[in-house]
Amino acid sequence: MPTRPGSFAVIDIGSNSIRLVIFDVSAGYPHPRYNERVFCALGTDVGTTGRLPQASIDAALSAIVRFVEVARRSGTGRLKAFATSAVRDAENGRALVSAIRERTGCEVDVVEGEDEARLSATGVLHGLHARDGIVADLGGGSLELARLRDGEVCETVSVPIGTMRLMAKSLGDLGSMAQEVALRLDKLHWLESFPKRTLYPIGGAWRAFARLRIAESGYPLKIIHGYTVPTHTARETAQLLAGLGERSLARMTDIAAKRRPTMPLTGLIMLELIDRMRPGEVTFSATGIREGYTYACLPDDAVVRDPLIAGADALAAREDHSSDATTALMAWMAPLLPPEKPARERLQRAVCALSNMAWREHPDYRASYAFERSIQYPFLGIAHGDRAFIGMSLYLRYGGSFEDARIAPYLALLSKRAVRRAAVLGHALRLGYLISAGSPELLRQARLEVHKGKVSMRLPGDGAAPDPGRVEREFERLCAAHRHRAGAVTVDGCGSP
Repeated sequence: MPTRPGSFAVIDIGSNSIRLVIFDVSAGYPHPRYNERVFCALGTDVGTTGRLPQASIDAALSAIVRFVEVARRSGTGRLKAFATSAVRDAENGRALVSAIRERTGCEVDVVEGEDEARLSATGVLHGLHARDGIVADLGGGSLELARLRDGEVCETVSVPIGTMRLMAKSLGDLGSMAQEVALRLDKLHWLESFPKRTLYPIGGAWRAFARLRIAESGYPLKIIHGYTVPTHTARETAQLLAGLGERSLARMTDIAAKRRPTMPLTGLIMLELIDRMRPGEVTFSATGIREGYTYACLPDDAVVRDPLIAGADALAAREDHSSDATTALMAWMAPLLPPEKPARERLQRAVCALSNMAWREHPDYRASYAFERSIQYPFLGIAHGDRAFIGMSLYLRYGGSFEDARIAPYLALLSKRAVRRAAVLGHALRLGYLISAGSPELLRQARLEVHKGKVSMRLPGDGAAPDPGRVEREFERLCAAHRHRAGAVTVDGCGSP
């Protein structure tokens, strides 16, 4: 197979499962192109015997041989394998590393505990555009904790209280496990030093936790990445899980059968973290060590600062939307939506980049396509409220309405001010395209102005101005969304059109 220069594959050899992810890194951030997982339970006996079970070793070798072949035959440009807690702590962990080398020729990087915490936190920093808080990566063998401060990774620690390790060590007795968790976390006094910060849980156990909460609450988005809940809500779910018996666990059909027995322990660890940290909110991340490891392997000049903007630009480029058009649209709407805050500016820029994404679709379905595609697309650096804002703005840009029942559940994800900004942005984009047909040159000749409670508009001259009736109708909608009166509409070099 020809090599794909923009691809990067990682094999993550964990305590519970082994996973192959082939990333597309051409846009400057890891975008999963292929993802496969095999449960091997390497860490089952490490906490009791100190060794990897032979049956798990055999299963792991079979999986890794396949993964290496899949990566190579798919033309992956680079392939890296790394192992975490189970291989790191087991007496025969190095023997498995040697066997993998002999069978595949692939070297395995055995990641130390603090490095694992740092890499997981790096994945969260990029994946959620995070700044401050504590990252908690719960695996089968260990819990990695890292503090984020001003967009940097600070304190890091690896604690041997992974779900699989504790279940085996305590023979499933929740009381014994609770004592072990409390004993280990009591030593981390710095956890209590940052109240009201965000707790970022990552790992399969936490994803299952979030999936249960989403299903239970009827939440409109089924996407775990960026899902945020108030602390009291996370605590209630954790308490519920910690008290479940075998019959209740057996009814959790949305959770893999092998993970269900660990859910009470998952809830217990969440409770302990919340009680110590007292976070302001809990935001779940689907990005973690695999993404962090990929970032660490890429050259600095190949990594973008903002994966949301990079992702929006990459998606826009597929639809022949230029960065020049995005810049012109931002300038066009600036009088109504000045870029006062970086967080707002990046969202508005992402919407402008995506504003022509549905032109290939049937006109009757462009609004719904743009909404669903943008709100579900696997962007990084984005929370659920941001997804709703982007989707709502594009829905209005293509002629949708806030009165439509299909988008009603998503309005609850936005504040009233955010809904208003989305309305102004959507109508400004729709008006901008009516005037310019997407031409940056024509849009630069048009202008919006706000003065004394009125919005006025100047259109391009030289016969390029559109039909006044169409423009004035959309102009009035824009003014209503902005809660200003409609002023004069003039043509450059002329009076009223």
